[in-house]
Amino acid sequence: MNGNEGRFSRRAKIFALCTVFIAACETISTIAGPWLTYLYPPQSPDGLNPKFIGMWQEKYEYPDRNGLVGFEGTTQFFANKTYTVRGLLKITEFKPGSPSPDVVSYDFNGNGEWQATDDELLTKLLNVKTGLIGVSVAGQSIPVYPTAYAQSALKTELEQGLLLAQSQQYDIRSVKKNEITLETNGLHADSYIINMARTKQMYLRQL
Repeated sequence: MNGNEGRFSRRAKIFALCTVFIAACETISTIAGPWLTYLYPPQSPDGLNPKFIGMWQEKYEYPDRNGLVGFEGTTQFFANKTYTVRGLLKITEFKPGSPSPDVVSYDFNGNGEWQATDDELLTKLLNVKTGLIGVSVAGQSIPVYPTAYAQSALKTELEQGLLLAQSQQYDIRSVKKNEITLETNGLHADSYIINMARTKQMYLRQL
């Protein structure tokens, strides 16, 4: 490969990366979950359901425009009605004529406030940080530049978009000692289930 071909290949990869990022940012409004804005908090004397306190493992995905948004990680609910969430956020976009989807994966860290009754859970995301982990275009992995992403407008736009979701509401379908089942309505007139399993692990401190 000569110098011109090498430069062309690198430019093509960077262009493909930017294209995937733009598509991901178009999904921002629902990326944190396809939940409709919840205007009124649960009616409870103190808004604290002690059955939630602790760390929970969760894995789910839901349909979005032209693709899927998925999350796998942990959420820890504290007794002071704050929570932290950490995990892998994955955006998958299907394109007409492409045999494989485009996929962008992020490290996701967030924290906020929560309250719950016996029937519903309300969370409000207050802070979020993301880190670029991987990018795949049409089934082919391409180089990622975490340092460049950390200083980019794309990172700022993505994180601000995540915070746009703000308050999110879940119906509590069942609560057991080590398992909680939630249901929420999506933006596409659908609903889906989130199963959370208790873990013995705990964060050393709140973020």
